[in-house]
Amino acid sequence: MTAPVVTSIDEAVAAVRAHFGQATVTTAPDGSGGVYVVIDEVDVGPTYTSSTTWLGFQVSAAYPDADVYPHYTGILTRTDGQPHGQAIQQTTWQGHPGQPAQQISRRSNHWNPAVDTATNKAVRILAWLAAQ
Repeated sequence: MTAPVVTSIDEAVAAVRAHFGQATVTTAPDGSGGVYVVIDEVDVGPTYTSSTTWLGFQVSAAYPDADVYPHYTGILTRTDGQPHGQAIQQTTWQGHPGQPAQQISRRSNHWNPAVDTATNKAVRILAWLAAQ
């Protein structure tokens, strides 16, 4: 019996699960060789009326050579009543079908598969969101 082949996508999901430890991380095939990933109960900081939400993204079949972009969260409302900036828009997302979501468009123009990962991109997105 041969061992299952571990792909870069499998490794990315395992790293996300390891980093976000206590959070539930779910995946679903995207139909194109990649996966949709949802991390439940991530902290987005005191800028929002709910300081926790889910974070979703797609790890495409082209990973690690392709950026993990865009990211999605549940609907967040700013505590200061101000609108979100240009990088955030309301939509729905396939990882949570039919559920309202916010898309966070923060592309990594210089994605480098030697150093950039799905995990560190998620961490950077959450830090950026908390700083808004």
